[in-house]
This record gives sequence, C-alpha cells and structure tokens, in this order.
Amino acid sequence: MNVKKIAVTVFYMVLNGYHAFIFPFDYAPKLCKDSTKVTFDFIVVGGGSAGATVAARLSEIPEWNVLLLEAGGDPPESTENPLLWKQHIRTKYDWAFLSEKNPFLFKGMEQERCIISRGLALGGSSSTNGMVYLRGTVQDFRLWKNKYGCHGWDYEDVLPYFKKSEDFVDVRRYNSEIHSHGGPLIVTPLETFDPAYKVIAESDKSINLIKVNDLNRKEPVVGYGNVYSTTINGSRCSTLKAFLIPASNRQNLYVAKNTIVTKILIENDVAVGVNFKCSSEEIKSVFCTKEVIICAGPIKSPQLLMLSGIGPKEHLNDHGITTIKDLPVGYNLQDHMSLPVFVFSDRKNRSTEDIINESKALLKKELSLYSQKISTLGLSNLMTFYKSNDDLKFPDVQIINFRIPFNSTNLFPNKINVFTNMFGYAKEVTKLYDELNLLSDLIVITPVMLQPLSTGRVMLKSVNPLDDPKIVLNYLSYDKEIETLLKGIEFVVKLSKTKSMIDAGLVLEELKLSNCADYIWDTREYWICIIHNLAAPFYHVIGGCKMGSEDDCYSVVDPKLRLKGIIGLRLIDSSIMPKIVSVNTNAATIMIGEKGSDIIKECYGEL
Repeated sequence: MNVKKIAVTVFYMVLNGYHAFIFPFDYAPKLCKDSTKVTFDFIVVGGGSAGATVAARLSEIPEWNVLLLEAGGDPPESTENPLLWKQHIRTKYDWAFLSEKNPFLFKGMEQERCIISRGLALGGSSSTNGMVYLRGTVQDFRLWKNKYGCHGWDYEDVLPYFKKSEDFVDVRRYNSEIHSHGGPLIVTPLETFDPAYKVIAESDKSINLIKVNDLNRKEPVVGYGNVYSTTINGSRCSTLKAFLIPASNRQNLYVAKNTIVTKILIENDVAVGVNFKCSSEEIKSVFCTKEVIICAGPIKSPQLLMLSGIGPKEHLNDHGITTIKDLPVGYNLQDHMSLPVFVFSDRKNRSTEDIINESKALLKKELSLYSQKISTLGLSNLMTFYKSNDDLKFPDVQIINFRIPFNSTNLFPNKINVFTNMFGYAKEVTKLYDELNLLSDLIVITPVMLQPLSTGRVMLKSVNPLDDPKIVLNYLSYDKEIETLLKGIEFVVKLSKTKSMIDAGLVLEELKLSNCADYIWDTREYWICIIHNLAAPFYHVIGGCKMGSEDDCYSVVDPKLRLKGIIGLRLIDSSIMPKIVSVNTNAATIMIGEKGSDIIKECYGEL
C-alpha cells in the first residue's frame, strides 16, 4: 500500500465522516452481544506496532477470519502532528506503568519510581511515539542468531521484512539494497528551522565525527545525521494508518476496540481462545480454530501469559495460579538508559522580550511545517552515534536532542511538568528545569546507552487482570554500564566547549540537585550521583518473553515464535527480542510483525 493508495483510502473515509486515524468499524458491541456468532481462525491480542501489522497481513488470506482485540480505542487527532508527540504521555492513551523502587536508581523521581510509557490505542506505541525510523545493526541481528540460537533472524533474514513494510520516499538517498518502495509504512526525511541543528552538527564535525546520509546503512557508523521518520505528508504514519485502515474493507477482519483480554484459554496444552472483558464488566469467551497470537507488548504480554498459567511455577504458586507450563516468562526486560540532564540555555546578550519573541517565532515556524505537509521533529531530527571506547567496532552511545520553548515546561494539556511526563522526575527536580526555562528556550542533549547488560522483570502484582503488573528494573547493575554512560556524559561536556556552541551562546547549565550537593559539578562522583538520581529508560522497553533455540531453558518462544510446550499459541511483538537492538525499537517491532505473519502463512501453506 503506497502513498497514493493510502490517500485514496483516506479520501473515501473522509467522505464517510471518518478521519485517517480512526478505524471505521468496531466489532466490540457485536462480540460482546454474542461472542460465538463468528468462528475465527486467528485471534490477535493487541493492536499495536506488531499486532496491527499481524492482523492486517493475516487478513490478506480471504479464507481466514481474523479477530483483533485491542484494549484501547482510536488515537486522538492531536497524535497526527509529530511535534506534539510528548503531549500524549500519561494520558488515557498511555498505559503509564510505574516500576518498583530500586535501591540504587530513580532517586530523583516521583516516589522513586520510573515511568514506563506504552501506547494504549490502535497502533499502540506507533500511535504515540516519536516516530523515529531506525532498524538496528548487522551486529544486533547476528547476535540474535549466533548467541541466542534464533536461526532465521540474522540481518540477511530480517532485512527483507524491513523492506517489505517500507515505502521510502527520499529519492535522493534511495538505495535498493537496503530500502524499498511500495510498502504500507511511509518512511520520510525530516526538516527543521531550528538554528541549534546546525550548531550541534558543526560541533559534532569539529570533534571529528562524520556526517552520515543514511543512519540505516548496513554497517553501523559513528557519526551524526538526519533521522528518518514514520510520517506521511507531515503527519504520523502509525501501523493503524499504514496497515489496519487500508485493510478495513476486508470482510474477514474484525477489530474490537476497548476490549481487554483477561486470560488465554488452554485445553490439553492447546490454545483454543481467550476470555475478554466487555464494557459492561462482564467476562466472555471467544474461540479460534488455528491460533491465538499475543501481541500485547513487553509488559502486558508476559502479564497475560502468567495470568493464564504460563510462567515461573514458583511465582504462579505464590498467586494461587495453576501452572500449565513452567517457563521463564517476565524475565529479560531491557531498555536503553538515558540521562536527560544536559540543559543548554541560550545566553546571548539580549532582552527577555527578544528571547520570548524569538522563541514564539521559531515555534510558529516549526508548527507551520505540519500545515505544509512537511515532516518535522524539530531539533530531534538530528541524531549522533558515538563509541565510548575506541576499541569498539560499533557505536554504543546515541545522542538525542530536543528543545523546550521558553517558559513552557508546565503547559502540557494534562497539567504535568514536561520532565515529569517524559521521565517521571519529582517536583524538586523539575523546579530546576522550570527556573532555567525562564532564562530562555532549553536545548536538552541526552546521551543514551545502547547496549545494556542488566535486565528487569515483569511479575504479577495480583490475579486481577485489570491491575498493573509489578515491574522490577535492575538496570545499570554492571560497572561497565555506568562507565558507558560516563563516557556519554564526557561527550556532551566536550560538545559544550566547542567553538560552535560557544559562539552560538549555548551554555551548559549546572543542575543544582540537592541529592548531589556534596559533590563538585563535572566530577566523576557528581555524575555518578546524577545517574543514580536521574538516569531514565528512553521508551524502548523490550523483552519479557525471550526468543531462543529449542534447547534454551531461558527462552519462552522458539524462532518460529511458538510458545514452548503449547500448541496454537504464538507471541509476535517486541517482548520476544532476546537482546535489544542498538537503536530506537519501533521499526524492529514492526519487522517482527511482518516476519511473524509470514511464518504463520508458511506454516499453513499460504505463503
């Protein structure tokens, strides 16, 4: 489905009173009225980045009836504007999970707990995220195969599925070896008016980093460049828009919104259906003849499995759940840890009035790109990849940039401070950002650690499927991880001292955090204290249901994504990643949906 086909689909939907981001039918009322009325071949649980892809691809086989159950509804119209993506965190479109307390981390966060945002709508996190399109490196997928025994998941195996989804619209940089035209997912270059873009790029160049035309090149590179995005004509291109909406006229695709699955039904080690909750609070059952496919994501997928009797036997016993299959469900949770504490103010010698006018003018120009159908993420268009150690073959630190307009830290629609929204920071911390934001716009330059060693775990908090699970994050448990973040810190401090940054009047501000008052700013001890207080995951949570070889006792699914020991049950989402990719994770999640769909088609002779 290319741009033209999506445009035609959207045109007819508008004629019928629908916007492009609303799925035009809701099967939930009929399903709740009589869940036995239709016999389904496949039940897909979760309509997110992977689930929407799977449901749409399976419905390409006319003989298969496919039911998609999504806990959320349609995303709001405001999600269409890429620059507004942060405004949907901690709203009804976000699961907004909270971690448990950690004895060493999150000391500067509300209740010392970490926020874990996940999209709660059709399209999942692809409907609410930052839309960055990065795939992962050759090294990432080679590791999946060679270290974890995931045969069929090497780089050469997954590349065709990245390309299958893709409609790459940048003709100047098109390379048929790594990109493709005509797929449903539109991949677009980004533009920006932000003057700090050029400043930071020049600073990168001055410290001997190279400019990279395409950050999705086969071989990972150390350097800086413009990222691509999942956008179309300046608007978001979620899996709802790319996959589900073009399939909405298929008679064999049934999409039930606001339908929470509470249990997988298993008889004699065969998955036969699911229980789900209707809006009336009544629990009903729906059955399938071929497979139940779990695509609920790295938090909800392991929770649902454990509620259904699949998980660590001892943990299930603690909650009085009969164990159907003793598997290490919930382990291997991973994320990229970041440190969004490097705040630059614009200290050029000018009046507050001029600062305000400049800020408003830039924001107006950036927002005007949306109305011109030009894609932008503002300063986040620029991204840098860096090696913390010269002996490394591949970069292990990512540098992400974003701008906070003058005096806007508390202007989010949900009335929560932007740094609390994004990273869970407590008021004592956000006041420091607020004070700096009264001086000028803030430029935040954030180092992100790409190759974590430590993991977390999803556990049951109760047997109530409507309760959030217990999320234990044992991140940054290894000294090597701390050292990598310290190297990322060193990079940003070095950047702040370049001629380009100084000439632009961008000044790296000291965060006077009371928890770190005993340490001198820009010393090793100070930065370690800051890490313990303010290091935060960067929305890239994966794992919980690890994929591995048949004889890997630490894995939950095999390379065909079949749940071990249960017939007719697969997992197809980011929870199956054995190791996190070294970039943003959404593109890889969609790839898993694409490859998983073909694995199923091949299994039934329909590929």
